Amino acid sequence: MELTVWLGLLASALFISISPGPGAIFSISQGTQYGLKRSIISVIGLQLGLMSQIIFLLLGLGVLIDQFPSIFSIIKMLGMLYLIALGIIQWLKKIEQISTSKAYLDKAFNPLSSLLKGFFVNITNIKGTVFFLALIPLFVDLTALKISTCLILTATLISVDLIVMIGYVMLAEISKSFLSDPKKILWQNRVTGSTLILIGLIMGTS
Repeated sequence: MELTVWLGLLASALFISISPGPGAIFSISQGTQYGLKRSIISVIGLQLGLMSQIIFLLLGLGVLIDQFPSIFSIIKMLGMLYLIALGIIQWLKKIEQISTSKAYLDKAFNPLSSLLKGFFVNITNIKGTVFFLALIPLFVDLTALKISTCLILTATLISVDLIVMIGYVMLAEISKSFLSDPKKILWQNRVTGSTLILIGLIMGTS
């Protein structure tokens, strides 16, 4: 991959990652609740989901979706339902369920659950699918794929998103000090839940 092409890919990857979406909202939610160290698991889950999307597209999912549009609709519906479900769960959390104490976090935090939640947020992220369907052909010749090109593209997209999501988590952890009041944390979770539901509805109906 030529340097100028890679720089264009890098700029595009940065734009995709920074723009508000399910991954960003999920990272902020995890960072606020569990802090940076625990939320790294969730961010890794996001990257596994992102990597799976990229691999599927490179291996022909883009062509398959073009041939059978109903597959795109199914992915879109699954993504919408998953985000709405996450939003409802976030909204319904009670005040006593939300705590920043170490004892509570040790009990409430489940690494496997956080990893899987992150994975499914990105694997069903239709915004990412649409972006990648439009983006990948600009930088990769799908009729003459090279392993080196695929590795560079995947590594660039994953690295940029990893850095950006960790940044979101860090900002969320910093803001947690302003949300030490349980009622404020409850309000924050309801805003996050409402945002996830809204994003799901927009993605599912657009």
